[in-house]
Amino acid sequence: MKVLIISHNPISTYHNMGKTMLSMLGDVQPWEVCQLYIYPSLPDTDVCGSYYRVTDKDILRSYYKFKMGGGEIRPQLESKASLFEDEGDEQLYRNTKNAKPHRALARDLMWKCSHWFGKSLKEWLKKEAPTEIFVLPGKSKFLYDMALKISKYLDIPIITYICDDYYFVQKPTGALARLRQKLLSRKIEQLMKKTTHIVTICDELKEHYSSRFGVPATTVMTGSNYPISSQTHISPDPQTITYMGNIRCNRYTSLAQIGRALDRINERNLSNYELHIYTGEKDTDILSSFDGIRSVCMKGFVGGEAFEKTFHSTQMLLHTESFDEKSMDEVKHSVSTKIADSLGSGIPFVAYGPDSISSMKHLIRNDCAICITSPDELENKLEECFANEALRAHAAAAGLEIAKKYHDAASVSRQMREIFESLSKG
Repeated sequence: MKVLIISHNPISTYHNMGKTMLSMLGDVQPWEVCQLYIYPSLPDTDVCGSYYRVTDKDILRSYYKFKMGGGEIRPQLESKASLFEDEGDEQLYRNTKNAKPHRALARDLMWKCSHWFGKSLKEWLKKEAPTEIFVLPGKSKFLYDMALKISKYLDIPIITYICDDYYFVQKPTGALARLRQKLLSRKIEQLMKKTTHIVTICDELKEHYSSRFGVPATTVMTGSNYPISSQTHISPDPQTITYMGNIRCNRYTSLAQIGRALDRINERNLSNYELHIYTGEKDTDILSSFDGIRSVCMKGFVGGEAFEKTFHSTQMLLHTESFDEKSMDEVKHSVSTKIADSLGSGIPFVAYGPDSISSMKHLIRNDCAICITSPDELENKLEECFANEALRAHAAAAGLEIAKKYHDAASVSRQMREIFESLSKG
């Protein structure tokens, strides 16, 4: 058995998708896995035997240097974790205009017309000799093309991981947006025709994709990246609630609502509650949403050991999603990767978002978090979160039970190994 992972991000301890992959590979040996990825960042774990990277810059340079870049990457086991290898890439990749349809279409075209599948990559693939592909696609069509082309070249099966839904979505507005969605839907259909097994992050996705494409599917929920705590950790008088991670997909609007609600609570009760936000976000338009909110403390990005230390020292953990229709459609079948870690921490977990999306459904039906599902109840429920120790204790204890049931990393990695081995033997 030798699994080739094809993804945007490398396996890592500092990025949500990187951590998701890491939790899936606990039962796989380094010599049984290799990875091809395209993001300009570095892996910081040796769970994978070999990494190969081709970035957008490599593709762009190939048009005027007449030579394809990219190559093997060594994991940075000792260095400080960072989302970007080169700080100069951060502004480029975090530009919100990249989500515009014309830019996305241009990027796909740039990759399609390039010679990314060159001699160096072919030699690496022959050296690694994978027996199957595990692809984690997204919104970019070219990653689907990479999986399909390599599968055909090596004559090996494909396992497709679906954690975000880009097929069963509402029809977008605007001609270019509709064109992009139509092309992406066609590409998803092409990949599904060549997929031997689908792995989904929730049952809703499993039912949709397996039924539509007639491919066997297995739900494998994200495993916790840390050992599940043996006990709860309840602060008797919490003063802070902490959010760690990506604040896009309009999550920043919900975080701002929480901050303003805390301001009102503090003014009324003469309290000093704070919302701590740890994020690598640099976009000034997004960050300006928190202007004038006294209770919000922006803490910046932390990764690696610093992330782990900060995470486990929090008084309450927070997950949030946006209530606007477009954002809800984008995440309706997603389950945030931070949910597994939060439930397994033993720390009271608060979730603010619409009750129609899968992540909130998971928490509500298992009664394992303090769930706030309407802006109208936000202020009262937040105040109760800080004041009611019994409520926090119940959420923390229930969270540990659900983490053991659905998010145990050992169980998750065993499930994945069984799937990999079944295809390798079959």
